[in-house]
Parts: sequence; C-alpha cells; structure tokens
Amino acid sequence: MTPTFDDELAAFKDRVEALIAEVARVENVAFRKALYISMLDGLSGCAYPNETKSGKRFKAFVLEIAGWADGERVCLPQAALYFRGNVTMSATITARLAVWPWGQPQPITADPLLNQLPAHADLWKPQHLNLLWQFRNHVLHAFADPGGFNLQDRDQPYYVGDVSTHTWRLVMPEQFLRNLLIDGLRGLIAFCRRKGQDPRAHLGQELWF
Repeated sequence: MTPTFDDELAAFKDRVEALIAEVARVENVAFRKALYISMLDGLSGCAYPNETKSGKRFKAFVLEIAGWADGERVCLPQAALYFRGNVTMSATITARLAVWPWGQPQPITADPLLNQLPAHADLWKPQHLNLLWQFRNHVLHAFADPGGFNLQDRDQPYYVGDVSTHTWRLVMPEQFLRNLLIDGLRGLIAFCRRKGQDPRAHLGQELWF
C-alpha cells in the first residue's frame, strides 16, 4: 500500500529522533553541541527550502517553528561590549547590569526586550537569536565554543560572572540545544502538516543538487 502523507511525516520524524538519540551517546560534549546545532540548521532547510540565506532561514526557524520565547531578548553583556562608544546606550546598559549580583548565575530572562532599551538600528546584533547563529558559526566553522563553561545542569542559556575580569560569560548548555532541536522537530512536523509540505522535497534524488 502506498504510504500516506502522514506516514511519510511520521517516518521522517522517527529518523530524526533516532539521530538525536545517537547524538546523546557521543562521548565529547563539544561534538554533541555541534551535532545538535547542525541538525537544527538542517531542519530549517526543511521548513524554508526556498530561503537561500542560511542565517535568515535559521533564525526564522528558531523563532517561528521551534518557538524560542527568549530569542528576541537583548544580551546585556554583549550589548555592553558592542555599544561601548555610544554614551546613551552604554549608560542604560551599565545601569541594568549593575543590579546583577556577582557570584550568582543570571538567567537570560534578566535581559531586556527591544522596547526596554533606547532605539538603535544595531540592537538586533546582541539579540540572543543572532548570538545563537553566531554560536552555530563558531562551533561548526572554528570548532570553538565562544561562551563560558557549563557549571550547572541547566536547560536554558545563562550567565556566569567572572569577578577577576568583571565580565559576564554567556553559556549555551547542551540540554538547551537538545530541547530546542526537539521543539523544532515537533514544530516542523506540525508546520509541514498544515502546509502539506514534504520536509525532504528540497533534497536531490539521483542528482545531488
């Protein structure tokens, strides 16, 4: 009997879930992070096959399909570095960071949304959504995690304060990446079902491109 569209979606979901389970068995945590973020990137292509700009596709997928609620928050420590030469922005950001207690990890929910900071055309750059894309680039292209060490078993990004340098380091925990991937897969299946879209349609068959 010819498989139905729902059968095809279920088979695709099963294959991706099997890969996620395999990644969990990889010994090296850096490799696991790289594989999770790579798979997330791959799923974005399944959702938006006609979007040629990979960064735009990746970010849209994380927000719209994986549903990352904190993706649009502005990372204060990164914003502080980026806007050092802007007196107005720097003063606002410094005042907000001053209330963060040293020695206590801070969740990214402590970060503001766009409308809670002075308007600036470049505020998208230190947004967590863009930082996740930059994390992806560092991990896949430079084999380096740009964040701090994961000192706690958390499932959301957070900050660790370095008292000696008076800086905050953003940590992207492995479990966060895994959960975002699982949410993305779940969202992709629902998206494809609504659209009647085959998540593999953009892939070549005998011809690879």
